[in-house]
Amino acid sequence: MKVRVASAGTGKTTSLVLRYLELIASGTPLRRIAGVTFTRKAADELRQRVGAALYELLEHGSYLGGLATLTEEERPAFEEARRELDGATLTTIHGFLIEALRLVAPLLSLDPDFTVLGEWEATALFEEELKTVLFLAAEPGHGLNPARTLLGPEAEILLQLFSQRSLTERFAAAADPRNQALLKLWEAAYARFTVRLGAALLPPSEVERRALMMVRSPKLLARLASRYRLVLVDEFQDVNPLQGQVFEQLEAGGLAVEVVGDPKQSIYGFRNADVEVFRRALKRGVVLPPLQQTRRHARVLTRFLNRLTETLAAGGQGFGPEEAPEVSPAGPQADKQGRLELHWVVGEAGIADLRRQEARLLAERLRALHDAHGYDFNDMAVLARSYDGLRVLEEALLAAGLPYVLIQGRGYYDRLELRDLYHALRVGIDPQGVSLGAWLRSPWAQLSLAEADAVLAADEPLEQLKAHPAVYRRYEAIKAQVAGVPLEALKFLIREPFIDGKRYVEFLDSRARENVDALLFTVAEQPPGDLAILLDRLELLARQADAGDVPQSGEGVKLLTVHRAKGLEWPVVGVFDLGRTTYHPPQSVILTPDDGHLHHKSSDGFAAAREAIEARAEQEGYRLFYVAASRPRDVLVMTGSVKNGKPGGWAKVLAAMELGPDAKPYDRPDFVLQTHPYQPVAAVSSQPLTDNQLTPAPYIDDAFKPHPYPPVFSPSRFKEAIHEPLPISDPDEGEALPGRAATVGTLVHYAISQGWRAEDPVHIENLRAQEVMFPFAYDEQQELLQEVKELLTNYQSLLGTKLPLVAARDEDYPELPMALPQGTTVWQGIIDRLYRVGEQWTLEDYKTDQEVSPEQYHFQLAVYLQAIQAVRGVTPQVQLVFLRHKEIIRVPEEILGQALLALDKKGRT
Repeated sequence: MKVRVASAGTGKTTSLVLRYLELIASGTPLRRIAGVTFTRKAADELRQRVGAALYELLEHGSYLGGLATLTEEERPAFEEARRELDGATLTTIHGFLIEALRLVAPLLSLDPDFTVLGEWEATALFEEELKTVLFLAAEPGHGLNPARTLLGPEAEILLQLFSQRSLTERFAAAADPRNQALLKLWEAAYARFTVRLGAALLPPSEVERRALMMVRSPKLLARLASRYRLVLVDEFQDVNPLQGQVFEQLEAGGLAVEVVGDPKQSIYGFRNADVEVFRRALKRGVVLPPLQQTRRHARVLTRFLNRLTETLAAGGQGFGPEEAPEVSPAGPQADKQGRLELHWVVGEAGIADLRRQEARLLAERLRALHDAHGYDFNDMAVLARSYDGLRVLEEALLAAGLPYVLIQGRGYYDRLELRDLYHALRVGIDPQGVSLGAWLRSPWAQLSLAEADAVLAADEPLEQLKAHPAVYRRYEAIKAQVAGVPLEALKFLIREPFIDGKRYVEFLDSRARENVDALLFTVAEQPPGDLAILLDRLELLARQADAGDVPQSGEGVKLLTVHRAKGLEWPVVGVFDLGRTTYHPPQSVILTPDDGHLHHKSSDGFAAAREAIEARAEQEGYRLFYVAASRPRDVLVMTGSVKNGKPGGWAKVLAAMELGPDAKPYDRPDFVLQTHPYQPVAAVSSQPLTDNQLTPAPYIDDAFKPHPYPPVFSPSRFKEAIHEPLPISDPDEGEALPGRAATVGTLVHYAISQGWRAEDPVHIENLRAQEVMFPFAYDEQQELLQEVKELLTNYQSLLGTKLPLVAARDEDYPELPMALPQGTTVWQGIIDRLYRVGEQWTLEDYKTDQEVSPEQYHFQLAVYLQAIQAVRGVTPQVQLVFLRHKEIIRVPEEILGQALLALDKKGRT
């Protein structure tokens, strides 16, 4: 494996583009190169940059002033590369692994069209299986009962480990009984979870595990090598241990792998990234010369970053000397002096008070840079280490009158406005407990604390609520809505003006309105069929603290956390709260990545494991400082609060560099260092900035009523029938996987349309190969095919007796597509069979139902009949063929007409 260290701003992407050009010139087709990076955005940027480079070379003969040149002998290869660009593999790590798995899916017992399950969905599935295991294990005779009894309610802490499963291929446990109990319960729950996924669902971590199986097989590796010749991996410092093993095995199997990254920027430990993977590559691989010219930073900032990395590396804080090569400014930035400012707030006041003054001071410095130096507020960003810091910054910028944009805040699904909606939906189905209390204080009820307490304390809360008639009527309205479609209930809560003539969104500021709109769009993309599913999903996502706000629109200073800023840059960057230390949350169970061992909080090894995990977090904290300090191009303004003369966190690092609060003050054009004694700052009680008060558009309150049926709808779906043949399900679109009855119906209909016979083994094996059979195991397939053969035999027995032989028909149209526009809906479907014998036309529909119930198909047949009449101008006799019973039922035209009239009446109401 070839490895290159590239510090911030030194042109990693440019080096990758040049490597692409070099490979293409040497005869490697673009289609044989896999470009892999950390995010979709980065992958898209790399594709655009490679495309731009190909264009420059082909149109002008050189790229980047001659760093790459084109000869006429090379032109055909680059023209071919430009044609292949859209289909080239330039994707994320998971995107690459998914593409590779699809190449060899059958050999891994996977459906080639497997669906990638979202992590939140995977977590929900695992939680269900874990609860099932714990419920079953509560029985005294169960094999897991001793483990369940030993752990008691603590067994549910296994859910914490699910998000860490990419840290190790398999979990292990020392001899401590609690550790062993955790491991046994984990293995049981995870085994059930794996069975639940089957061959058609893969969450991200399971993609990695299947990829590991793939790269350990010489046969499958050979298949990959026939597709790819080389893998280029960007941001390699951010891979997790399982991903690292995959790339190492690819290299060991003969597929060339080249990686580039910066261990100084490995800051995603909470996403299971492990810098040790990169370090292992540095030790074992071929180390290429590092990139040492920064085109991002002005001269002063470059000198500061070199000194910072030298200090941190010398102390073993975050990275070592071999990971921190000195860089020099290049390009236009080498001609800019730049500016560094350090401001300290010191005193004996509480740290919250010190930080409030620090935030005001930072706002003043941004104002000065705008007024005196001409920097636009849109070219500024302020980074905070914590989400709490962003709230303090918002208050300070608001008080200073500076425009700002909160790029990413904490806990989108835990925001008050979204929890309001959650509790309102919950109250509609179960008006009690926390949800009822929250709803009583929400905009829908607006009760005082005393009034809400009286309702909650009553033996019959709803009876007490009737003392507030308007509020009770709103409750009744919500109750009626939640009995219907979840998406419509959510729309009602948000948009319906039933709060004294106001809508819920009218009680929200612009930030909250954007969050509510985003939730509505998210739910509408994949509407749940059941309210309980939606509530469970919202509750699960509310627990995930890293699910942030939707980016706020507008202009001004960008406010975001350091983690969110990685990969970005601005002319002016402020870094707030240098004195904050790394927070180590309490944990009940710890997984050590080095050996995959579980450690219960009561076990002997827990203290040592916790110490190791905290040490890793401290190391990552130093790397986070480097990421923050390397974001600006021209000006870096850093502020920190120090209480009682004891600097902590990043302030301690700067103090070691003699740039702390006790250092000599400076006030030069290129360098400012000032210490400010604490002065009380008045709190701001105003609401965050809202949109300018513009005149509403005349159509702002217009409402568009939904049509009774979708724009395109199948008549066979109008009344759900489990025996109806289904199109192949797509879980990404929210459909359920086909059940056994629907699968039998699909296979029988297809076999009849093809003229296949039950006694022909070739025909039966063709049915086994149909995609609808993929979710079923072999034994289940055998059972299904036996049932299909019986139904086909029944159909064949009808031919020549109750049904005319196919050969005796003058015209015969199996599986006839139809589309019938009617009002606002186009009814679209497949007519099983239309044929003519002499002058008589017949429309047939085959049913595999267990019971003979023709009335439920009247509307479907009526639509088919109307379509035939409109297109062919004939009126066929219409009949249902119930194959299980070998019974044919003819349906008169007048009965079908009544079914259409009933539909038309329903649509008007």
